[in-house]
Amino acid sequence: MKVMFDINVVLDIVGNREPFREASEAAYFSALEHGEKPCLSAHAYPTLYYLLGAAATRRQRSAAMDWIFDSFSPASVTAVELTAARGYRMPDFEDAIVAAAANSSACDLIVTRNANHFAGGPVKAVSPSEFTRLFKSTHSTK
Repeated sequence: MKVMFDINVVLDIVGNREPFREASEAAYFSALEHGEKPCLSAHAYPTLYYLLGAAATRRQRSAAMDWIFDSFSPASVTAVELTAARGYRMPDFEDAIVAAAANSSACDLIVTRNANHFAGGPVKAVSPSEFTRLFKSTHSTK
């Protein structure tokens, strides 16, 4: 199963944001158990760098970005994805870009804490806890 992680879930992990960190980490490790790095929309990288700068030292931000680059597979955001995102009936354009990148990358799911924001998109979105439960139930039957 190929999955896209939303920025908020990655921030939960690298920012140690409680009470969300544990569920987000569990989802990340569940994805890794499948043997494939989860995807992260290419536009998330500079956004995460910027957001981490406000809450971390230079060394912490550098370490966090190293982990992000090692832990996720970038999903392209080109004119194709931007144009597709504009056509989705979603309330937030940034979420629509994530959905378009997930669709172009053939992702099966988007892991986010705001699944309802993705209702008008082409890829189903689930919470980190939901993903972990789904992953365990599909792998325990095999």
